[in-house]
Amino acid sequence: MTAKTTTLRERQRLMTKSEIVRLAFELFAKRGYEDVTVEMIAESAGISRATFFNYFPKKDLILHELAATRAERIRQAFATLRDQTQTFTRADLLRIILEICRENARISFKSKKLLLDAISHQLSRGLLLTAREKALDVLTEALSNFICDKSSTRLVAETLFCVFLGTMLEWLMREDVPEQWLVETMQVRVQFLLGAVQ
Repeated sequence: MTAKTTTLRERQRLMTKSEIVRLAFELFAKRGYEDVTVEMIAESAGISRATFFNYFPKKDLILHELAATRAERIRQAFATLRDQTQTFTRADLLRIILEICRENARISFKSKKLLLDAISHQLSRGLLLTAREKALDVLTEALSNFICDKSSTRLVAETLFCVFLGTMLEWLMREDVPEQWLVETMQVRVQFLLGAVQ
């Protein structure tokens, strides 16, 4: 009985944390990150300021959580596909990358600047390096299914990660491009890269 209670409590804690992040994101998108206070987030979530600090000791940790959930989403997408298929193809890899791009475009339709701030927050604190290593492990495993030269698999994964992140950053910084630019440009760049490796 105690294990079930703990599990239920932990699920409720994760749901509350997720709701705080979601509501904070909405406030950041409407008002800008700097103009949103902890009190505003707590009020929107229906919790006290003290409860907010139980989840996030500092407001900027919400940006970390936002970026971390995107990195986790990529890992989950690859894990799900790995569980569903015997062989992982270039088309599978491209499909997952474009699916993540579409989600990022939907998430940041209110505020590209907010997602850019979340990524910048990760960069300035070295947190992106941890997410990068996890992503590279997943990409290396996926690429090993169809790259003949196994010694270059990690290098291709690193290059693919750079193409993905660079294209994301370019899209986030450019106000002059339409929403579909991200997916269309990512598709061209990733297909070119994958077509160049054997």
